Amino acid sequence: MKPITLTWLSACVWLILATGCDTQVQHRTFRGIYADDPAGTEGLYNPGRDFRLETALDVTEKNYVWAPEQYPDITSYLVEESGRYASDSVSLVQTYFYLTGAVGKELTAADFRTMNLFLDTLRSLGKKAVLRFAYETQFMGRAATGPTLEDIVRHTEQLAPFLEENKDVIQVVQAGMIGAWGEWHSSFHGLEQSDATKRTVLERICRMTPAGRYVQVRVPEYKNLLASDTEAYNRISFHDDFIVIKPHRWDGGMSEGTPAYEQIVREAPYLPVDGELPWGTWSMNEDPDNPEAGWIIDGRQAARRLFLQHYTSLSAIHNYKEKGAPDKYSMMYWKETPVTEAFLKENRMPVSDGYFYTRNGKPAERNVFDYIRDHLGYRIELQQLTVGPGADRREREIVLSLINRGFSTLFNEHPVYFVLVGEDGNIAAAVQMDADVHAWQPYEPGDTLCTPLVHTVKTNFRIPDTVAPGNYRLGLWIPDGSGRLKNDSRYAIRCANGDTEWWVSSDNRYGINLLTTLTVE
Repeated sequence: MKPITLTWLSACVWLILATGCDTQVQHRTFRGIYADDPAGTEGLYNPGRDFRLETALDVTEKNYVWAPEQYPDITSYLVEESGRYASDSVSLVQTYFYLTGAVGKELTAADFRTMNLFLDTLRSLGKKAVLRFAYETQFMGRAATGPTLEDIVRHTEQLAPFLEENKDVIQVVQAGMIGAWGEWHSSFHGLEQSDATKRTVLERICRMTPAGRYVQVRVPEYKNLLASDTEAYNRISFHDDFIVIKPHRWDGGMSEGTPAYEQIVREAPYLPVDGELPWGTWSMNEDPDNPEAGWIIDGRQAARRLFLQHYTSLSAIHNYKEKGAPDKYSMMYWKETPVTEAFLKENRMPVSDGYFYTRNGKPAERNVFDYIRDHLGYRIELQQLTVGPGADRREREIVLSLINRGFSTLFNEHPVYFVLVGEDGNIAAAVQMDADVHAWQPYEPGDTLCTPLVHTVKTNFRIPDTVAPGNYRLGLWIPDGSGRLKNDSRYAIRCANGDTEWWVSSDNRYGINLLTTLTVE
């Protein structure tokens, strides 16, 4: 349906909230982002969602695992890749910490200093870790060494306080430790051949992971090693490391229609889900040893799967800008593949009313890559705001409604505040709401029509006596919940509205969605 184009003034009714007129009410209706809004076709940077990078650090050798001669230090590869993918709104980094040099040994103080330096660099870049520990970098029996179960148990015990200390910068922990790249196959000691061993490792990883953080496994089969009524089971989500859409012998039995696929669909609304395509150098290059060479992964069907399985993040490394390779890979084709409003509605996939239009109502083209980038994880779109009189002159009743247009809900800690920003650019008041962002589901899980849910934040906002008379801007502030990152604007959540201002304080402590103006007299 063609949108009704509204000017900012006609989208809201302004009534000054004077102290002597308790019947006055202010109302405003918001819209989504049109294609020709400023940066309307660019990604909306938000924490804990969207595309992710991939890095691998040899903790003992203190270098980048795959090119130690080129990157013989701890952080230069991370910094270089962050710049390379800056235009793709990347807020996450899959972080491999290889503990190869610690096999048969304790982790040392130097090992922890190395990992801390890397995580501190993530904070300086405004990103978080999708964290995985591993030991082995080779498969098919080519690894020179590998951990025993005793090594893994000992190291998880050592790592637990380290992870707790760095909980703020950890988005999720992936269950690595076993086998090549921590993918639970081809281990030197054959650890993956014993269900009891795998169960012990998974339980130890869950115990190592800080409370409030989920653990991801490669396939549901591993999760099902645990009893379904345990706390550990309910903390475990999924990372599909081989998203190819059509069935393949290496897809972990997770093609559409399989029990594993359906388990992810069923459980994913409440879990952060991650994944990646195979390397384009494997799937697309002309290789006589690869009978499936030149395989372009279907972009529209990939978007549909990411939606159905509530994906929070996806690798931007695989099958996209693979370093040093001139080939054109699947995600580049996605940028040339149009996605239509009709396709999304047919598949009950989320879309804003104005996503396929310009501000004057003309149709706008969108492609699969941009649609996936815009909808991975959450996409909070404000709907309506009502500000009315409260119990006395220092109180306002505020009701704000929103829809999550993304593939998944939000995870980890995100408190919600209404704030008053003074004309001097200072925060005059910040009042935390009783709002649970984890409940901001795109639609009710199990609803086959996927009808968008409208969520409401409501409060009696009491203006502190310290707030002087004057005009203030009322804003929505959703910062990170940790003390270390709360006052870093890069970790605050920005709403997907084309008619609101994203205001960042001069000291970069606050990132606030400005809603309207209040007059305090």
